[in-house]
Amino acid sequence: MLRHIVFFKFKPETGERDKESLAGKLESLKDSIDKIRSLKVGLDVGNKPNSYDMALDTTFDSMADADEYAAHPEHVKVLETITRICQATAKVDYESED
Repeated sequence: MLRHIVFFKFKPETGERDKESLAGKLESLKDSIDKIRSLKVGLDVGNKPNSYDMALDTTFDSMADADEYAAHPEHVKVLETITRICQATAKVDYESED
């Protein structure tokens, strides 16, 4: 199994409505992309200087499935929102047994 985790750092001017909208768009991907095995979205509660603001934690059966997800039109639409409201993102993909 492949675990794909993405961290999002919002632009300072990003409002709560846009943050909640992005979370909803990310969560809706599990209903439109069948390669996703699991998907969780969470807003940071630590609020430390080195914290990112939101995390996406997804699992796939393989890297090929994750690549297919990345190219899926619904995911590409969400990327447009991410580009508009985030100043930075970071990700890690790793093999996992759970």
